[in-house]
Amino acid sequence: MKDITVIRTLGHGAFGKVCLACHDATGVHYALKSQSKNAIVENNLQEHVLMERSILMQLDHPFILKLTCAFQDDYDIFFLLELLIGGELFSHLRKAGRFAEPTMKFYAAGVILAFDHMHQKKIAYRDLKPENLVLDKDGYLKVVDLGLAKIVPGKTWTLCGTPDYLAPEVILNEGHDKAVDYWALGVLMYELVSGSPPFYADDPMEVYEKILSGNMSFPSHFGKYLNDIVRKLLKLCQSKRLGNGKHGCGAIKKHRFFSGFGWDDLLSRNMDKLKPPIEVKVADDADAHNFDQYEEHAEDKIARKSWNPPLDEA
Repeated sequence: MKDITVIRTLGHGAFGKVCLACHDATGVHYALKSQSKNAIVENNLQEHVLMERSILMQLDHPFILKLTCAFQDDYDIFFLLELLIGGELFSHLRKAGRFAEPTMKFYAAGVILAFDHMHQKKIAYRDLKPENLVLDKDGYLKVVDLGLAKIVPGKTWTLCGTPDYLAPEVILNEGHDKAVDYWALGVLMYELVSGSPPFYADDPMEVYEKILSGNMSFPSHFGKYLNDIVRKLLKLCQSKRLGNGKHGCGAIKKHRFFSGFGWDDLLSRNMDKLKPPIEVKVADDADAHNFDQYEEHAEDKIARKSWNPPLDEA
């Protein structure tokens, strides 16, 4: 920590926060995620936090957040992460109300490429939502917060995720795998073009009932190919869900909704051929106006000296 100057808070989580920070020697800005050791131990989440670090270290993709290093003191575990200064996709959606189909297509494609990379390594992401998609300074999307990501060689039974995005098999505790990510992709595509998720309700139990019924209505401005791809992603039966066959994400990329889309241009970030639809306006890397302002105050911290996991191993 002595090498870093913390500038301001960018966001709060259940056990800590993310701050804008600057590495003093190089002047490079980062996002510094701090998580309370005491809260982690009290909630028996030690393995969970170390899994997130391990998974971040296995991933290397243009549309997935990069971990630079992890370190600790007596109070916190720190992740020094790539800085994404463009704000959450959720904030941009809230401002716009809803996105046009080409805008959604650009950002959904980034998620699909990120999922393809994760799924090849048998990693299920399990926490897709607009709040976990953050733009970099050029307007490209990155998938962030891999706290619920898990290596799933077979099935897993953990109940986790956001109610609106939960796949039926998670709600029914039938055991799930990476197919939950394809379901969540369908929810995301619907929400970005509609402005609200397909199974929205104020009460989570009502949301679950709607999800399990499989009934949804499509706004009149949805194109027929968008209708079709969302229906195929939101199949109650995992085995019939688009993406969950032997071709994986390739089957989603071949759907007519993405006909003519420049996948290679997106992956190579070729702005001349495929420009990000949202223009990010920042003066420099220290300009955090795309994030909510938080009141900065001193925190009462509790030391947890008994838990010192090795964080310097590759």
